[in-house]
Amino acid sequence: MNEEIISALTCGTAFLLTQQQEAGNFEGRLSSSTFPTCAYAWVQLARDEMPDSDLIAWFKTNRHEDGGWGLDTANISNAEATRFAHLILSHINQRALDPSVEKILASTVQPPPHLALVKLAYAAFDEFDWNELTLPENALRFMKFARQLTKVPLLGKRLKPPRHRLPPVALFNTELFDALFIAEQHTLVPVFILIELNTTRRPEMIAALVEWLKGHVLSDGSWFRVNYITALSVLALIELEEKWETDEGTTEFIARGIEWLRRTRNPDGGCREALNLNVWDTALSVIALTEVGSTNEKNAPLSVEEMESVNSAARWLTEHQNSDGGWAFSGLSDSSLPSDADDTALGTLALIRSHAAGTRLPRPYDDAILRGIAWLKTQQVREGSWSTYQPGQGDVGCVSITAHAIEALLAFNKLDLADKPDMTREMQRGINWLRRQVHRDGYWRDLWLAKDTYGTACAITALVKVGLRDAAEVHRGVAWLERSQNVDGGWGEDMFGNPIESTIEQTAWSTYALLQVDPENRAAQDGIGFLLKHQREDGSWQEQCVGIYWEIIGGYADPIYASVFPILALNQSLQTAS
Repeated sequence: MNEEIISALTCGTAFLLTQQQEAGNFEGRLSSSTFPTCAYAWVQLARDEMPDSDLIAWFKTNRHEDGGWGLDTANISNAEATRFAHLILSHINQRALDPSVEKILASTVQPPPHLALVKLAYAAFDEFDWNELTLPENALRFMKFARQLTKVPLLGKRLKPPRHRLPPVALFNTELFDALFIAEQHTLVPVFILIELNTTRRPEMIAALVEWLKGHVLSDGSWFRVNYITALSVLALIELEEKWETDEGTTEFIARGIEWLRRTRNPDGGCREALNLNVWDTALSVIALTEVGSTNEKNAPLSVEEMESVNSAARWLTEHQNSDGGWAFSGLSDSSLPSDADDTALGTLALIRSHAAGTRLPRPYDDAILRGIAWLKTQQVREGSWSTYQPGQGDVGCVSITAHAIEALLAFNKLDLADKPDMTREMQRGINWLRRQVHRDGYWRDLWLAKDTYGTACAITALVKVGLRDAAEVHRGVAWLERSQNVDGGWGEDMFGNPIESTIEQTAWSTYALLQVDPENRAAQDGIGFLLKHQREDGSWQEQCVGIYWEIIGGYADPIYASVFPILALNQSLQTAS
């Protein structure tokens, strides 16, 4: 079987190398999804423009057999996505009658919307009362009290904000707003502008909201490099121009935002949720390439081609490191997109791996590693975890991010650099937190990728690499993965943790983790068999929806994931073969 694995690994690595961009980064095009596609069509309609035929075709093509639309590519219908799509198609059809669209509309069951953000779209088309979108302002007192309750163990996980009503506009510029997760802030500000312009129209509030919105636009014309957020921001400014006095710059903000949205359209006619995840994709690719080395001989050094690829990717990562020492999810050279802990951990780890692999890294790369480690140190909370962005600002400790940070610190401690700080204390705090997070059933739940398999695989991998292969938590995680395996040898679950058909990505990271613990694990061997069976002739694997944003948006598929994770699993199988 080793020969078959070597062949698959050689082909998979060769395919991954073809995905490298001219600038040195690796970047997978994220899949289209319903909410950002609806929002882009909404922008066009707000501009009195007819959405193009490719966009309309996307809605037709991506309607499920049950008559609904899903949040993402997972082929699971969602009531709110269906309501949003139905609303957009009905207004497209009002502009230009289309018998095929009329047929779709007539056959789609359309109950009233429940989700507040979908109600917002209905209000914009005069099909919902603007005054019914938000909670009353006196609800702020209860919201403050509820925030205190979220700090109570167990109770905090049960308290969720209402989905059917938005917070009052008066939440803006309060401590509660400042404590929100960064993506929530970027979503709520344009929403608040739309609501305020159509309800109380307070000049001071509108001015403050618009100032915040314009102050947070990125150099590429987007907001947060996220399509749905950018579309909402453009819609707010369009409404501002129509219903309020504006300065000359507003038109330019709108034009640049629309152009950014237009440029990020996918070839299938739909819109992706974010521009790209090129920092994460690049870091993962470097890690995979440096773990593999040459596929021709076990433990051989990197080939010339692989060496040049890693050098180029490492250079790109260094050039796109933020001024604070961290990395953002999408590389901008002006540090305007905030650093996050996962990209910083993996970006730092990728540079360390490049250094250890013997690639030609000059002194600035050492500085980049030291700055990345320093940033991670400042972001660790007292209990030991790392969250996505700033700890405490609507953010919580994340299993996979903490596991990645532990791996980065471990690799850093082994690195031969002069005058480097010892990170053992920080690493141990992270390990202790990670061990406490195991569920009583044996899995770790993650925030960002699907879901329990990813959290469990990341936790097991980190714990094994720090020398805790025999820890009770690791054995419980292994047992859970074994129980969760599908009969075809793969693993699969949706964004909520429900079992589904096997995916390449989840099979690969589950297999990789099991092999870290026991090279002879039967479930891992079956996982390798699944990966070998499903590899395509060009060395690639079919990407599937495993990436998670918000529950209201859904997930995404990234073709880079479907290369790096199988490569890591196949290589681990070779490295541990007797």
